[in-house]
Amino acid sequence: MDTKTSIKQRREERIRDLLLREDITQPIPKPVQESPKLWNDGKLPDSYMPEPDPEKMWKKEQAKGRGPFHSNTRFISGFMWRLFFSVIIFALVWGIFKFPQPWSIRMQDYVMQSLNREMDFQEVEVWYESHFGKAPVFIPIFKQNQTSPMKVNASRSLYPPIEGEIVQAFAVSLKGIEIAPRKISNVPVEVKSVETGRVIDVSGNSETGITVTIQHTGKLVASYGHLADTRLQKNDWVEGGDAVGHLQAAAKGETPSLSFSMKVNGNYVDPADVIPID
Repeated sequence: MDTKTSIKQRREERIRDLLLREDITQPIPKPVQESPKLWNDGKLPDSYMPEPDPEKMWKKEQAKGRGPFHSNTRFISGFMWRLFFSVIIFALVWGIFKFPQPWSIRMQDYVMQSLNREMDFQEVEVWYESHFGKAPVFIPIFKQNQTSPMKVNASRSLYPPIEGEIVQAFAVSLKGIEIAPRKISNVPVEVKSVETGRVIDVSGNSETGITVTIQHTGKLVASYGHLADTRLQKNDWVEGGDAVGHLQAAAKGETPSLSFSMKVNGNYVDPADVIPID
């Protein structure tokens, strides 16, 4: 029994020694530590969130309160103000020409020069093409190369109807001009024919004066109005520089003027572009 017991004890000690050696050789596992999270679901925690800009928040609230209706109201309000001031300016310009005064002559000249000044549409066309491409064909002013009848007649030698200056430009009525004599005297001012032609009409009355219409060469028709008298009758022929009549006397305090108009191919043209008047 002693021998068996001794063998059994030695086996148990041997097994114990083996177990102890395995525990020593195996590394001691380290506890897994999770890395600290700085945010949750891609969002910073409240403590890290920046404070909102109060100005941006105020603008955002204002935009929510306005809506599309407010934008339309603002546009209509601005349009009405522009229309209001446009009507006022139009009324002032109309009054200056309807009821002329000595102080308004300069303003009339400025308005007429502005209306007669040609706009450089070539620069507009270049700007349009650089921003939007080829100029549209539905805008007729682009690429418009038409020969004006005024330039055709400019080379002709024509006589001025009277020696004076223009007191009402062509832009006012788009039918003719008013010419006042440069020198006012008791002698009636003689009105001359601008070119050779045939009288096609003589009309008028005591208030507006006599108007003589002459068919000149080159499909040019000229009308001489505000005449006090004339010796011409229908179908009479005149030469350039011949007398058409005498200018009608004006009322007291006013300056007499000749109403002069020209047509080429049935269209009114500015006589100042055809005849050197002043």
